[in-house]
Amino acid sequence: MTSSPGWVSRASARLVLLREHLDERPGVWTGVLAAALALAVTMSLGVGAAALPAADVPRALLSDAHPFHAVLWQVRVPRVVNAILVGACLAVAGTVMQTVVRNPLADPSLIGISAGAAVAALLGIVLSPAIALLLPWLALLGALGAAALVLLAAEAGTQMQGPLRIVLAGVAVQSILFACVALITFLFADRAPSFAGFTVGSLAGSGWREARIVTVPALLGIAVAHAAARPLDLLLLDDDSATGIGLPVRGARIALCSVAGLLAAGAVSIAGLVGFVGLIVPNAARILVGPSHHRLLPTVALGGAALVVVADACARTVVAPLELPVGALLALVGGPYFLVLLRRRAA
Repeated sequence: MTSSPGWVSRASARLVLLREHLDERPGVWTGVLAAALALAVTMSLGVGAAALPAADVPRALLSDAHPFHAVLWQVRVPRVVNAILVGACLAVAGTVMQTVVRNPLADPSLIGISAGAAVAALLGIVLSPAIALLLPWLALLGALGAAALVLLAAEAGTQMQGPLRIVLAGVAVQSILFACVALITFLFADRAPSFAGFTVGSLAGSGWREARIVTVPALLGIAVAHAAARPLDLLLLDDDSATGIGLPVRGARIALCSVAGLLAAGAVSIAGLVGFVGLIVPNAARILVGPSHHRLLPTVALGGAALVVVADACARTVVAPLELPVGALLALVGGPYFLVLLRRRAA
């Protein structure tokens, strides 16, 4: 009995040493998250109406004689690809927005960008259901329009009035846009089944067509965000310091909000209003690799992808044969996490 405290202290000391060792090698966390994503993908491919053991997944993917081969490539693989793209887009967009407004509670869904994309996409569905291929571009226009409204509302004269005003303007714009979503859903109630999955966030029925739709916005937005790692680092400083170093703060904020809008639009166009990924993942990743965006952005992309893949797998299996919306599951996790962040900020 007396040896227990000594064992606990030794274990704690070893964990501290391991953490310090990993902190000196932040690339290790990228490898860990890549392995976690691979494991999540394997698990997700094995679950569904008919279960497939994880050990059989590689053989089922490679052998067209395997009874699960067609099911995997026609149904499960494209859905997992979509989950990866949606998770990466939302996590990177959240990281960008949190840096732009210097607030760890910021997220595309919390400051109106996702809602703007949703309004435009819903209008597209209502006006012409046949223009599915244009939905991501309509969603992009909606996201950029919402970002422009937020920035305009946050301005006074010719100078941006700091990150706090952007957050407050975003909350106001989000309220207006969510009211528009509610009105569209109410006025076109006959199409409620098609709207339901969109408004709560779902990957049900997504396939290769949706993957092709979101791939270009996702890759383009993530690439531009990575290229802007240094301006993002400078935005962590106060405006005067960033301007003194040579960063055009106002222009950088506008450009980076547009990048976040592109990423959020791609995710919203195929998954609807999936929230909290851009809130949870960036904050957790900063604890692992620090604030430098050269290390942070790859980490959040992998972490966001893994989170949505796992959440979607759970959505398909928790109450099988029924399927839960992935957005609802993520909200169940993200809501309490948001409250924890608020409490820490208030402390």
